[in-house]
Amino acid sequence: MGKYRKLKRCLEYTGWTILTLVFLFNLYVMARMYLFASCVIPTTSMTPTLISGDYIIASLRIPGYRNWKDDGNGGHNITRGWKKRDVRTGDVVVFSFPYARGKERMVLCNDVFYCKRCVATPGEDYGWTWKGKSHRLYLPAQGDEIRMDSSAVKDYRKCIEYETRQPVSLRGDTVLLGDSVIHAYRFRQNYYFMQGDNTFHSYDSRFWGPVPEDFILGVGKFIWFSRDRKTGEIRWERMFRGI
Repeated sequence: MGKYRKLKRCLEYTGWTILTLVFLFNLYVMARMYLFASCVIPTTSMTPTLISGDYIIASLRIPGYRNWKDDGNGGHNITRGWKKRDVRTGDVVVFSFPYARGKERMVLCNDVFYCKRCVATPGEDYGWTWKGKSHRLYLPAQGDEIRMDSSAVKDYRKCIEYETRQPVSLRGDTVLLGDSVIHAYRFRQNYYFMQGDNTFHSYDSRFWGPVPEDFILGVGKFIWFSRDRKTGEIRWERMFRGI
């Protein structure tokens, strides 16, 4: 009888242990799906804020975790779960790189993620200088209507093609969306301008344009781990440092 009781207690202990581990695993999976994501920084584009080998935690509650739904036409419809707030100027943002599958058009996928600082939000003008030339771009907000001409096509063609999944082209001075002539376009998304802190060594919105809100994964909150990618040395002084 003693051996039987001992075996019973052992089985009960094992069962509760398995249930606890399953519960904790499911809790972790749910948290990763809806609350946070862990990302590694591979380049120096965000130096000195973030350096190569930093691992960061990004909050998915800003601007709300992404719900993906296949639209039946090879694309996705994105809705957002509960959010803490919108992305703000100054936030360090993790987002799906819009041109992970080629420079000609935006494709929403999880192949490549970038981490940059948001320097302009929807409804703002942003200006910058590169190699002695000044540039300026208006960041459309959802519902903004912009007159379409050759200059606007240059700035917004890829954004419009992403939203409509139709080609934008010029026929002389006439702008066509698919086969239809358009004189203005009303944007369906909010757009953000992302730029690396290490401005002279960053491939960002200055070169490939604004980021639609669909592509934003979350906002970086703190560094949880850091390792020198060349030497393998752990950088203890950077761990749990806020961003």
